[in-house]
Amino acid sequence: MTERPPFKSAGLLKKLMSRYYAKGKAAREKGIPIAWVTAVFPVEVLYAAGIFPYYPENFGTLAAARKVAAKLSANAEARGYYFDLCGYARCGLGDAYAADHPAGVIGRPDLLFCCNTQCGSLPKWFETAGRFYNAPFFLLDSPMIETTPTTLGKEYFIDQLKEMIDFLEIRTGQPFDSDRLAEVMALSGEACRLWNEILDMAALRPAPLGFFDACFHMAPILTWRGTKEAVAYYKNLKEELELRLVRKIYAVPNERYKIYWDHSPVWPRLRWFADYFAAKGALVAASQYTHSWAWSFDTTRPLESLAENYTEAFVNRGFEKRVQMKIAFMKKYGMDGFVFFSNRSCKNNSFGLYDKRKAISSKTGLPGVVIEGDMSDLRFFAEEQVKARLDVLFEQLGQRGK
Repeated sequence: MTERPPFKSAGLLKKLMSRYYAKGKAAREKGIPIAWVTAVFPVEVLYAAGIFPYYPENFGTLAAARKVAAKLSANAEARGYYFDLCGYARCGLGDAYAADHPAGVIGRPDLLFCCNTQCGSLPKWFETAGRFYNAPFFLLDSPMIETTPTTLGKEYFIDQLKEMIDFLEIRTGQPFDSDRLAEVMALSGEACRLWNEILDMAALRPAPLGFFDACFHMAPILTWRGTKEAVAYYKNLKEELELRLVRKIYAVPNERYKIYWDHSPVWPRLRWFADYFAAKGALVAASQYTHSWAWSFDTTRPLESLAENYTEAFVNRGFEKRVQMKIAFMKKYGMDGFVFFSNRSCKNNSFGLYDKRKAISSKTGLPGVVIEGDMSDLRFFAEEQVKARLDVLFEQLGQRGK
C-alpha cells in the first residue's frame, strides 16, 4: 500500500482477536459449547444462548493471508477432496488431517450451524466436518430470492429459527432467553450501524479508507458481532478516521478514480492489489462483500428482523436483482469503473460475471473488467494475466478522461 501512517486501531484489532481466541479456549475449558458458524448466519441467536461461535471461514482467510492455503489444500486433496472445491473448505479439511499446522489448529466444534444463503459448498463442508468431529449439524435453509421477498419465504425461515432455538435448548439444557436475544441484537445493530458509516467514508474524495482497509478491519464485525467489544472497536475506528480527515491523511492521496470491487479479495495478494491501484491514483472504494454485515435490526420483532436481514442479503439474490444492486452501489459511491473477481472458490458469486459486466457497462457507461483467480490458493493466480486485464481498465478510464 502507499506510504501513510499505520492505523492505530491495528494494535487494538490484534489484541481484540487474541482475546477472541483466548475466549474460545476458556469456553472449552469451562464446558461451554463451541459452535462452528458460517459468515452470513444469525449468530445473535447463539450469543443469546451462551454458545461461543467459531468461524472456520476466518481460519481459511488467515491461512490464505499467511500464504499456506496451497499446502493445507494439498492435504485435503491427498484425501480425495477435489482441488476445485472452495479454498476455505480445503484449508479447513486439510488442517483437520494435518500433522503440521502452519496457520494454527482449526477449532474443533461441539456443534455446527450453517446458513446456505452464501453458497451450496458450505453446507457440504459443515456436513463433512460434522461426521469428522462426530458433532451435531444444523442447517438453516433459505430459498434464493430472485426479485421480491415473499411472506411465505420469510415464514419458512422464521420456522427454522424457532426449530433451531428448540435444538439449542435441548443441547444446552437451558431455556432460551428472548430478552438476552434482544440485547444481543441491539449490540449487533449498533456495531453494524458504525460499520456502515465507516464504509460510507469511502465515498468521500479523497477518502480516508477503501476496500482493502475494510478487509483488514472487518474481523470484529464478523467474530464479535453482537457484543460490546465490536461496538467499542468501531467507535474507536470511526473516531480515528474522522481525525485522519482533519489531518488530510487519505488512503490514496492523489485519488483520481474510484473503483468498485466485486466480492472477496485475493487474500494472499492484498498488498499487491493495493499497491497496483494506488500507483494508478485509484481507490478501490467499496464492495458488497464488506457490506455483508451492514445490517439494521428491529428488536421489537427479533425473529422477523433476523429473517429479513439474513435472507435478503445480496448473496441470496437472483441475477437481475444483483445487477440492480451493483449499479445502485456504484452510483452511491461515485464509481468510475469496476472489477469483477471470478473466484473459482466461490462459484455462487462468480456465476454470470461476464454477462453482468456487459449489462452494467451498457446501462451505466462505466468500464469494467473480469479477473480470474482464487481467493486463497495462489496456484490459480496468474499475476501477468490479471495485471494485463487491469491495465485495460485504466486505458479505458484514461480514454474517458480525455
